[in-house]
Amino acid sequence: MAKDQILILKDENNVELLPAVVKLNLDNEMYLIQFFEQNDALKKKYLRAELILVQNYILTSVFCDVMHFMEELALFDYGNDQNKYLVVTEYKKTKNLKLKYGGNEDVFISKTEAKAIYKLFNLSFLGYSISPILEREFRFTPQILTKILHKYKLLLK
Repeated sequence: MAKDQILILKDENNVELLPAVVKLNLDNEMYLIQFFEQNDALKKKYLRAELILVQNYILTSVFCDVMHFMEELALFDYGNDQNKYLVVTEYKKTKNLKLKYGGNEDVFISKTEAKAIYKLFNLSFLGYSISPILEREFRFTPQILTKILHKYKLLLK
């Protein structure tokens, strides 16, 4: 699984991007994977890319989609047909969010889980500059993702 690997990427300027994995929900195997550029001279780390991984399925691969997913979580009770990632469902008079994705299993998120995931996401930014992700985001194209999966033999696991 990608979350068990150390992935080192290089951007178009040959700058190394190092990953950090934020566990969003262990029961549903949801992870936020952030890639940082580290400037040792300035003693700073800059956020350069993010993606959300759910049970080996890459749900989002660009920052704007990660933000979109998080905002759908934050608006828990207000889901509608226009939601891209989540749909509001009800089971035994309790509302849940059901993840829309290409995985094999249904993934449900309770209101408390949604709040916790949203808070973890916001806490993950503490201490890091996010202007580089807005100005020069490293974009995970299908070609880059395929190359990573083959390089680290993740398709064989």
